[in-house]
Amino acid sequence: MDTSTSGISRRDLIKLIGAGALAALLPGRSQAALLPSFEPARGQGLIMVVGDGMPLGVTRAMHEIRTGVFGHRDSNLYARLRNPGSSVGLMGTASLSGIVTDSAPASAAWATGVKTTNRLLSVLPDGRPLTTIMELLRERGYGCGLVTTTRVTHATPAAWVSHQMHRDLEDAIALDLLAFRPDVLLGGGAVHFDAAKRSDKRDLFGEFSKAGFEVVRERGALRTADDTRPLMGIFAPSHLAYAVDRHNDASLRERQPSLPEMTAAALARLSSNPQGFILQVEAGRIDHANHSNDAWGAITDTLELDDTLAVIELYLAANPKTLVIVTSDHGNSGWGINGTGVDYNDATAALHSYGSAKASFEVIIKKMKGRGATEIRELVQEYTGRAISPEEAALLVDAISADYAPYPGDFIYQPDATLGRILSHNAPERRVKGVLQPAVRRGNVGFTSCNHTAEEQLVLAYGHRAREMKLEGLVDNTDLFQAMCRYFGISHRNPAMTPEQAAPFLRVSSREEWQRHAKLHIA
Repeated sequence: MDTSTSGISRRDLIKLIGAGALAALLPGRSQAALLPSFEPARGQGLIMVVGDGMPLGVTRAMHEIRTGVFGHRDSNLYARLRNPGSSVGLMGTASLSGIVTDSAPASAAWATGVKTTNRLLSVLPDGRPLTTIMELLRERGYGCGLVTTTRVTHATPAAWVSHQMHRDLEDAIALDLLAFRPDVLLGGGAVHFDAAKRSDKRDLFGEFSKAGFEVVRERGALRTADDTRPLMGIFAPSHLAYAVDRHNDASLRERQPSLPEMTAAALARLSSNPQGFILQVEAGRIDHANHSNDAWGAITDTLELDDTLAVIELYLAANPKTLVIVTSDHGNSGWGINGTGVDYNDATAALHSYGSAKASFEVIIKKMKGRGATEIRELVQEYTGRAISPEEAALLVDAISADYAPYPGDFIYQPDATLGRILSHNAPERRVKGVLQPAVRRGNVGFTSCNHTAEEQLVLAYGHRAREMKLEGLVDNTDLFQAMCRYFGISHRNPAMTPEQAAPFLRVSSREEWQRHAKLHIA
């Protein structure tokens, strides 16, 4: 297979990940039109693909599921990692708050080249705003796009255009997006644009339309949208559904596009800019699944990121003057595939067993509300394909109760974490009416918490001038800003603060505030 920086052929791409996978990638298309076609662009482009909260454990699991379960020859991510033309490194992620970052300062670090504290969006702790790479490029006439499976007002996309002292100020962030007017804005979060939901009663959908945007609200309208106008697509009240739920629910597929579809639509518009463009694409719900300790939810959203890389390969084939950067803002929840069985011989089968699930924890837990242990056992069996014991069902009943007190701060998402722990172990041997029932193999993905983690993250660069970006070895997240500036020939330095200078401005939330924020984050 040719995986050179000039891209791969349509035929080779279909061979690589399989026609069946491509049919799921862009549902409703005939096999002859499984993937979009792209025209040559006049300017150079930069596509930054973010797997939010995507540690190496989940990328390894994705590759194993793609090749070992679905039978594809390779994953797109691993093919690029092996390519000698790619630049591969590890990236430090600490913020000014400490060793563990949240998404706001992590995204701000690569958008501005400067570290700030947790919760802040491209602003220093003393309130000074930081100029972002997207703002610098907009001033110079480049096209700008943001695509995400989260709310478009969520931290990762917001840090490229917004300067807020708290990431949860999403109504205000929506106004910042309107003021900035990216050429493409696709994702979820209608609640922050709808006059009936906003405290100020402003109809931001109407205001975007008056500003010249084509505003679409469903997947079908995205397919037929005008390629010549700025595009705003908001497809859910909050985040888009998890990939596994869109795959298994026809009504969700009808309303909500996939990340590859949104990426294709964004590239079709941005590539018409004669100067060039910058596009951030975020697979944001990998992070949410990991917070919930939902292994299969995280794997399938990572598979969707990998499918998005297939679309980008086709774009590169037509537009070799495009740089692609793939990374993650932070680790999450201590994601680990544990050795299982004697000599670890059951480890692969245990990981594969997650594939029997047909819904995310988000869907399963909504159905658990108000149910007793017997009904919960039936629900878990139906939606995960895994039997649980009466004792395990009782643990879920306890964890779903309003007064359940998890270990403070570590396993805040309940009963998510309890369900994740149950599914990560065998069903034990037990006697039923005097007959010994053997242990039943379940999964083996373990989580240490429901929280972000501090390990370095993968950074992969490929395509146009990738090796010139100096992103090999061990780098810092702030280095990505300077790499992007070099790529576009921009010289800019933002003001900065040291941790010692930032310390007097740190505000520590109460436990109640933290829990409200944590639940808002993935709700």
